[in-house]
Formats: sequence, structure tokens, C-alpha cells
Amino acid sequence: MKVKFATLGCRLNQYETQAIREQFLGRGFEETQDSKEAGVFVLNTCTVTSESDRQSRYLIRKFHRENPEAKIVVTGCYVERNEREIRSMPGVTLAVLNREKSEIVDLFSAGAGVQPRPMCISGGLVRPSTRRYSPLFISRFEGRTRAYIKVQDGCNHACSFCKVVLVRGPARSRPLEEIVEEAKRLRDHGFQEVVLTGIQLGSYGYDFEKRQMLVDLLKALAVISGLKRVRLSSIEPTDVTDELIEAMASLDQVCPHLHIPLQSGDDRILERMNRRYRREFYVDLVRRIRQRVNDFVLTTDVMVGFPGEEDVHFDQTLELLMETKPYKLHIFPYSAREGTRAARFQEVVNEQEVRRRKQILFMLEEKLRRSVQERFMGRTMDVLVEDQHVPRGWVFGRTNNFVRVGVPSEIGCPGDFVKVEVNRVENGELVGDVIDH
Repeated sequence: MKVKFATLGCRLNQYETQAIREQFLGRGFEETQDSKEAGVFVLNTCTVTSESDRQSRYLIRKFHRENPEAKIVVTGCYVERNEREIRSMPGVTLAVLNREKSEIVDLFSAGAGVQPRPMCISGGLVRPSTRRYSPLFISRFEGRTRAYIKVQDGCNHACSFCKVVLVRGPARSRPLEEIVEEAKRLRDHGFQEVVLTGIQLGSYGYDFEKRQMLVDLLKALAVISGLKRVRLSSIEPTDVTDELIEAMASLDQVCPHLHIPLQSGDDRILERMNRRYRREFYVDLVRRIRQRVNDFVLTTDVMVGFPGEEDVHFDQTLELLMETKPYKLHIFPYSAREGTRAARFQEVVNEQEVRRRKQILFMLEEKLRRSVQERFMGRTMDVLVEDQHVPRGWVFGRTNNFVRVGVPSEIGCPGDFVKVEVNRVENGELVGDVIDH
């Protein structure tokens, strides 16, 4: 039987889809990209915004319309809070909770029938009655030149706008030895860069009886022969410790790049968001990292239109961004999520104003990206090739600090390293010439 996979949302979801893919392929299924060929459609959903929910429903309906005889398996965060709704949709055969992803093929093979699960009420919210770490494993990463590794799940924070803690639960860490072995498997399949990912990455190891923190994990991965890069994905500002900064500075394999979510640059809005830092903490953190880590590059998240955000608060965000100079912004409008504290806030920002502020941020991002690009003009840098534009004869890739570089050459395949002399900007892209490969 042929199976088609689709993933919405974060890097953690992409990792988990790869683990699910390997389960199905290991049972003799054959992957296809053609909906009409697939006997099974597996959708890994996201629920971080209302648009994510809408997209999940759209994909289910679209696949059922294209192939009404096929079976549809839906999993992921949207299922956690809307299981009954998902199961009632035409074509859906099986709805699988996050903690059951490691058993998804067995559930499907057992007849694809799911009985309602016992639920408990806590603080007015319906929650699954048990929580545990889901033991997922991968050995390759389909369609990627960098492989993601899930190191933990869940979050111990309670941001007022965020639904993730409701669907992922508290932070749980994966044993260090398992992660190291998985990194070696990926290395053996040709991956030279791994990206450590989780819901609250910086909480790694806090739940172990004998704590093995994120720094211990980095040190263990840095000695793996043939693994050239270890990258950290999104990490909370308060989880970037002095020890972590020192590890980034002293371990050559650890990439000098962090994605540190900002959300807002105004203290009043940060307080209403229940974020655990204030603007000066964030500015000082970025300053300290840059002082210690050579060629450090920052990327970040910015939320627009949080309830009560006025022009003066938005201006504070713009000022902070101009001071910290991130290379890339993930800009997204506030989306009220059922069950969160912020969903009860009344001071809604109108859509027209949200669109205006988003446009201002997009224009600022262009300026900030150019200022970062100029720092590397004239430098020779190692670029991991990610994709090729064959008609144009170009290849594109990332440096260790996440800067995107294009090369007008067909030298290098995805997954290869090429040495590039960076010398110009074309169409907003940093461009150079290959000097070695």
C-alpha cells in the first residue's frame, strides 16, 4: 500500500513525521506524493494559530475529495484539543494523540478504530489523563540537508498567548545516550549537520534525576567524528545561560547562531504575555553573546497585535530590533487560542492596524538583513549546499551562522560543503564564488 505524508508547523513536527515515515516504510508501505495513488494519508497537524487549525481541516477535506476511498490518519497538536472534531470529519479513519505517535502503525494495523479516551478536568481545561515522553527514533531525514533531532518535548512556561503547553504538556527530556546514537546514525547516512529541537529546548535535562544539561549534550555531540555542525533551534532568552554561551564559544562544531524569540520589545506587553524577561534583559543577553561568540548571528520571533499593543509599545519593539539587529524575523499576528489567558483579554487590535505594523516590520527586516550581510562581505566561508536552481545554474546554502549564500555555479550537491568567497549582494541575496569544494 502507498502512503502520503504531510506536516504542518514546527521543526519538532517535521522530526516526528520523519519518525512516523520510517515506521510505515519499515512495515512495507511505499511513499508517494500523489494523493490519487495513496491508500493512506498521514497528516501531522499544528494548532499554534487559528490559521494552523484551518489549514489542517483544509488538507483533510482536500485529500478526501481527491481520493475518497483512501484512509486518513491525523495526528499532532490539533488532535490533542479537537480529537472528537477530527474523528467526525469525512474520510478520517484514525486520530492519534502526540504521545501515541510511536505506536501509530500498530494503531492503524489494529483496525484503525479509536475509542474515546478518558479525560480529566484541570483548571477548567480538558487534558489527556496521562503524559509521557514518546520514544520516537529516526535514521535519516527525507528531503533535508540538515537533520533535526528531537531532544525534549513539552514546556514549563505558561505564556498567556500560547496553546502549546496545553497540547504538549510539561517538559520531558530524552536520554542523552539515545540522542548521541541517533546523531551517529544520521552521520552514517551522510548528514554533516544536525539541529537540536524541542518545545522548550533550554529545559533539556532539568527533569533527569542526575541532571545532564544542554551543555553536556553539546559536548557529547561535538566529539562525534564526521559531524561538522551542531545547531540549536529556537531557545527561550532565559534559557541561554553563561555556560551555554561558553560552550558555543569554545566548541567549533556548535554553530554561532541562535533563534531567540522576542515577541515584543515593550515591558508592559511582555508582562501581559507572561514572558519571563524584559527588554533590557534581552538586549544585554544579545550583547553578551556577541562579545563572546565570534560571528554570532541572531534570528527571532515577533508577535504583532497582541491585545493592548498600542503604537508606543510597537515603537519599543522597533527600537529593540534596531539595537539587536537580527538577521531574520519570524513575523506573525496574534491569534486568540481557546483555553489561553490572553483569549480573555478585551483590547483587540484591529486587523488593518496589524497589517500596517506587519508591513513596517517586513521593511525593517530587509534593512536588518542587509546590515548583517555587509558584515560578511569579502569573507571566505563554508557553505552547506541546500538547494539548486538548475535553470539558473545556481546553488544556495547556509553558513554555520545561518546566513544564506548563493553561488552562480553548479558545483556542489545538496548536503555538500563548498568554500565560498562572499563578494556581493544580488536581489537581496548574499552571493559569492566557489574557491574549493
